[in-house]
Amino acid sequence: MIEAVKEIGEYSLEKAGRRLEDPTDIVIEDPDSNGTYKHILGIRVNKNENGFGYAGIELEEYSKSKIKQYLYRQGASRGTDLTPIGRVTEIDKTFTNKILLWFANITQEKQIVFEKNEIEFLNEIHNCIKSKKDTILSDLKLKYNTIDKKDRSIITLIIYSPDKKYIGDFQVFRRILLENTSNGYYQKYGKESKSANRVCSVRRKKSEEVFGFVGTYEFYTVDKPGFVSGGFDQSQAWKNYPVCLKCALTLEEGRKYIHEMSNFRFYGFNYYVIPKLLNQNKKDEIFKILKGFKEKDPKFEKKYIRLLDANEEEILNILAEQDNFFNNNLLIYEIDNSAFRILLYIEDILPSRLRKLFQTKKKVDNISIFSSYNEDKSIEFNFGNIYYFFSRRNKENREQDLGTYFLEITNKIFTNKKIDYSFLMWGIIKKIRSDFQDETKSTKYLTLKGFQLLIYLNELELLDNFNGGKNMNEKSITNLLQGTNLQLEEKVNTLFKEFPDFFNEDSKKAIFLEGVLTQYLLNIQYNDRKATPFRVKLKGLKLDEKHIKKLLPEIQNKLEEYGKNYYKNLEFLIGKYMVQSGEGWKMSNDEISFYFVLGMNLSNLFKSTTEETT
Repeated sequence: MIEAVKEIGEYSLEKAGRRLEDPTDIVIEDPDSNGTYKHILGIRVNKNENGFGYAGIELEEYSKSKIKQYLYRQGASRGTDLTPIGRVTEIDKTFTNKILLWFANITQEKQIVFEKNEIEFLNEIHNCIKSKKDTILSDLKLKYNTIDKKDRSIITLIIYSPDKKYIGDFQVFRRILLENTSNGYYQKYGKESKSANRVCSVRRKKSEEVFGFVGTYEFYTVDKPGFVSGGFDQSQAWKNYPVCLKCALTLEEGRKYIHEMSNFRFYGFNYYVIPKLLNQNKKDEIFKILKGFKEKDPKFEKKYIRLLDANEEEILNILAEQDNFFNNNLLIYEIDNSAFRILLYIEDILPSRLRKLFQTKKKVDNISIFSSYNEDKSIEFNFGNIYYFFSRRNKENREQDLGTYFLEITNKIFTNKKIDYSFLMWGIIKKIRSDFQDETKSTKYLTLKGFQLLIYLNELELLDNFNGGKNMNEKSITNLLQGTNLQLEEKVNTLFKEFPDFFNEDSKKAIFLEGVLTQYLLNIQYNDRKATPFRVKLKGLKLDEKHIKKLLPEIQNKLEEYGKNYYKNLEFLIGKYMVQSGEGWKMSNDEISFYFVLGMNLSNLFKSTTEETT
């Protein structure tokens, strides 16, 4: 991943015309990054025989061409920036905290070694503006009040010695900026970790100096024992991951570019798509796609298919259309108390793999029981099918946090690794049982989402410990949905042939059809009594082989009591499959319960158009 981030950083720097040969070019930031800072309030100081003298405030328009001369890099929000320049919030505070305080502090910093002439230069400017601070502040306010209040301003120094210069024109300020920027790469935890003439682990070449605390995405930490070579001596952290300044800055630029152009969300998770080029000649293509998508290029306005999240924007469909000249890495992360924490990193996903995932999604979406869920709504597969059953716990939810499982399944889908069928069935029926406890809730949508997930994974051949057949027919079940008056057994066989992988055993067929019959009974009860007392017999969907066999005569007796047993043919089929299935079904109780509730929720498929209404 580090190589990919470095590659992206190099591309970004190249396009911006910033040179690694002069690292200062890289670390400076645009003080007008949000496009609202229109004016420069320049505190003019003139060089004279006694040092410097204050000569008034120069008001000029901000210019992008002078970014290197402004030499801005943001520091702590309540402290100084890295150079004596500040974006105005309030004139008093900005002048005091961003300019005066900067000069008061800079020569006291122990980590920067100054030459004698540099200290004299900085002290002379400090003495000048400090002695005239009241006048300067008054003049700043006068100039500031002439500016349109909707425009924002920047305070800096303009130095005449004798020609007009900005702080970026002086080597001492440039060196201070670079030193203060690089400090974070080797100073941490009250320790210093760097070494001279060592091999940089990123570019694999010897560098004048390498640092030990470069943590672009914090793949490892040195704040706990066991993560530092040679014991818990953090000053030796450079031995774990030595990085030179140029590579550290390039990685930082890559990180910024990725965050700006390739940052997305799905089901509460943040993720980056980090491309890694396999063909350097096509470098511009992938970055144009990222930039165009984020900046709403009209050619990306066409309707695109979502796989990860039905509501959030995602770029995977567009990436899936490309040739295999790059692979994709997905970094899923969260910000926890301002700390960046990696939850999952998925490597080397080729566009061809993405295409396979989207093609399978399209195939599953076209199955009639999903595409014709109701008149105005279809059920489209996305990773929400997984999240329904393996979701993160929120503060109000006391249920088990299954977010880790969600990420594990996500990883296996992208990397083409098997997923245990019994584990999936456990998660699916767990959620369905929870909803089933509330009689006001329908479990139909949830059950079909679970079934759709299993079909999707089966089509990708990812179901482990699952004994099924092959060949899914997308259209054969359409006749059932259109209410064609087929014979019951023909209808049932149509469904079973539609999904041969899932109805390859007589026990599954018997359980499913018993679920159908149970729903018919519940419908009759509700129509007659506005209640469904038989639900209690279903044990909250915690069913096993013994209970399934016990239920059938109880359902039949109830239908006879109501005088509405229109389902003799269905009961015959259930009995037939029950006998053929024998004893000792090789099914978990979760699987038994799922097939039963699936039958309940697909019961409408088997109602005859001539059947007596209930």
